[in-house]
Amino acid sequence: MTWEAISAISQALSAIAVVLTVVYLAAQIRKSRIATESLTYYLATAAGAQTAATIAASAETSCIYQTGLSSPSQLEEKESFRFALLLISQFRRYENLFFQHRSGLIDEEYWIAQRENMLWFFHRSGVQTWWKEKRLAFSQSFRTFLEGSNPTELKSPANRRV
Repeated sequence: MTWEAISAISQALSAIAVVLTVVYLAAQIRKSRIATESLTYYLATAAGAQTAATIAASAETSCIYQTGLSSPSQLEEKESFRFALLLISQFRRYENLFFQHRSGLIDEEYWIAQRENMLWFFHRSGVQTWWKEKRLAFSQSFRTFLEGSNPTELKSPANRRV
C-alpha cells in the first residue's frame, strides 16, 4: 500500500468521524432541548399550582382574593396590601409564561390555555385597579400584550368565577 492510499483512507475515515460527531451532537442538542422544554413546563405548572395553593391555604386569604377580584374598594388597607402581593405573585408567573412562550420554550397548546386564563384574570375589575398602580413593575412587552388584549375575545364562560 502506498502512502497516497494510506492518506486517502485516513482522510475518508476522518470525514466519516466528523459526520458521526455532528450527528451525535445534533441528537444531544435535541435531547437537551426536550429536557429544557419539559423542565420549563414543569416549573410553569408548579408555579401556577403554588399560587393557587397559597390562595386556598386559608379562608381569609381566599376571601381577600375573591373580594379583591371583583370589589377591591371593599378591602381594608391590610387586606388590600395582601391582595396586591397575591397579584404580584400571580402576574410575575404570567410574565414568565409570556417570556418562555416568546422564547419558544412553551408549546402553543399550553400557551393558549394559559393565555386565556391570564387574560381572564387581567380583565377583572380588581386586577385593573391594581394594574394601574403596578404596571410599570412589569416589562414593556408584557404590558403591551396585556393592555392590547380585548376581553370580548375571551372564550371563558360569562359566569366563570375563577
